[in-house]
Amino acid sequence: MEKTRKGERFMDIDRQNMKRVLKDFPQQVIDAIRIGEEAKISRLNFNSIVFCGMGGSAIGGDIMASLVKSVPVSVLRSYDIPEWVGEDTLAFVVSYSGNTEETLSAYKKLKKSGADIICITSGGKLTEDKPPLIVRIPSGFQPRCAIGYLFFPAFMVLRRLGVVDFDIDELLSKLTDISRNQDNEDSVAFTLASKLLGRFPIIYAASPLEPVARRWQTQFNENSKVLAHINIFPELNHNEIVGFGSPEIDNVVIILRDAEYSPRIEKRIEITKGIISRYTSGIEEVYTEGDSLLTRFFSLMYIGDWASYHLAIKRGVDPTPVERIKYLKKQLDADRYRN
Repeated sequence: MEKTRKGERFMDIDRQNMKRVLKDFPQQVIDAIRIGEEAKISRLNFNSIVFCGMGGSAIGGDIMASLVKSVPVSVLRSYDIPEWVGEDTLAFVVSYSGNTEETLSAYKKLKKSGADIICITSGGKLTEDKPPLIVRIPSGFQPRCAIGYLFFPAFMVLRRLGVVDFDIDELLSKLTDISRNQDNEDSVAFTLASKLLGRFPIIYAASPLEPVARRWQTQFNENSKVLAHINIFPELNHNEIVGFGSPEIDNVVIILRDAEYSPRIEKRIEITKGIISRYTSGIEEVYTEGDSLLTRFFSLMYIGDWASYHLAIKRGVDPTPVERIKYLKKQLDADRYRN
C-alpha cells in the first residue's frame, strides 16, 4: 500500500513524467548515435572547432572540449564569434529549439566567416535559413533532457572524421546499470538528494570534470529549483576556502571524484576536506564509473541528473517547468517587437 501511495505522490508532483525521460536516457543515446551515423557529411578540412549554444544546448560542447585532444575546441555562449573563426574552422551550431536568440545571432556571423557549419536542432528559425547541413533531432523534450540528442550526433560526426573515438558499448552498459538502480532508495542519487534537502549544494571537481560540475549545477537549478555553486581544484584553494563560515549557510559540499586525478589534486582534496569540514553539514564524494573518459563523464552526469530529480520530488516541485526562463524570453521578444 505504501508503494502505491508513493507512486501516486510522485505522479502528483512529476506531472510531465520527467522520470520516464530520465529512465529512457540510455535509449536516447542509442537513437542519437544512429542520427550521427546517418548524417551526410563530406571530408572537411579544419584546424579548430567551435560549438555555439546556450544552456542545455552548450553542455555538449563543454564535454567535447574535454574529450578532443588533437584539435582546439571552443564553446561560444554569446551573440558574437571570435575574429579568428574562419575557413579553417568547423562550427557546430546547437540549438534544441532552433530559436535561441544568442545562437541565431552567432550563426549569422558564422555564415560570413567562411567556416564549415553543422546545425543540430529539432526545428525552429535555424532551419528556415536552410543551412547546408542540418542534423535533425526529435522535438518534444526540455533541452536539458535532450543532452543525448544534442551531444552524440556531433560526437559521431567527429568520430567519423577521425577526431575522437571512445568505447560506446561500455558507455551504454554503464548508463543502463544506473537507470535500473534508480528505483532503489539506497542509490547514490537518492541518498544524496536526501542529504541535500533544505541545504545549499556546493559542487567541487577538478579537470577534466569541470563540464560535469557545470551540468550538476544547472540541473539543480532547473530541475530542483535551487541555487547551487561550483568551483574547481586547484583554483578554489587559492581563494574560496577562506570564505567558508561567513555568511553561515547550511550547505553540503559535493566533491566529484575521478580515478585519473593527479596525486597532487588528490592531496589538495584531502587537505581541503579537513579545512572546511567544520563549516558544512556534510562532505559527499561521488565517483565516476567506467574506464573511458566518455563513460566516466556521462555516468557522473547521469547520477547528477537523477539526484536533481529526486531532490525536486522531495521538495514537492515539478522538475520539468522552467517558468522564469519562459518569462524572460517572452519579455525579450516583447521588447524586440516594440523596438
